[in-house]
Amino acid sequence: MVPRLNRSALSLYLVFGPQDLRPGVDPSAFMAAAIDGGVTCVQWRDKSASASAPLRDRVQQCRPLVALARDRAVPLLINDDLDLTQALEADGLHLGQDDVSPQLARRTLGEDAILGWSVGTPTERARFNQIEAEDPTCLDYLGVGPAFGTTTKADAGESLGPQGISTIIRGLSLPRVAIGGINQANCHLLTGCGLDGIAVISAITKRDDPHKAAQDLRNKWKSSVSI
Repeated sequence: MVPRLNRSALSLYLVFGPQDLRPGVDPSAFMAAAIDGGVTCVQWRDKSASASAPLRDRVQQCRPLVALARDRAVPLLINDDLDLTQALEADGLHLGQDDVSPQLARRTLGEDAILGWSVGTPTERARFNQIEAEDPTCLDYLGVGPAFGTTTKADAGESLGPQGISTIIRGLSLPRVAIGGINQANCHLLTGCGLDGIAVISAITKRDDPHKAAQDLRNKWKSSVSI
């Protein structure tokens, strides 16, 4: 089977939503600048009030982002919104431990959708092992974290650090990306963990220039990995 997700697409993974952007910032313009700066995958994570809006409104909000991602040949995934993912025919869906099951998402979205899942403890890794044993093709990648302390996800749990990340992904063949408190100053600490890339939120969304922020992160990560 041809993989649905190229590992290189996880190199610099941007997660963002309206709650992460500064007032007045257009999501499409922000996303375009970040991609042009080096972002290789995008996850739309809307935790604001608009996430409970009617589906048609959520589709209208996100359709320009889907078109932009396809124009740039960058995967766009939706966080924890199966209906929106299906309606948009987005590239895929990212799920947390308390969201719909990966098995249900796979049945609903079909075999071509990219499907990711968050893990952050040995127990959650064990749950993944069980899913993989039952259906090795259900999931396409894991998001592991939080790597460091983070303020962008209230229920992120205790930070793992490089050693904890390494422990969680040990023996894992599936592509994996670390998330949680990662920035230009600390991303080099994760280069020995066996990751395919890093996922960031505020390291790009809180910078004045998303193009330069993405470029700096991409260069720092690539140079650290090659050492």
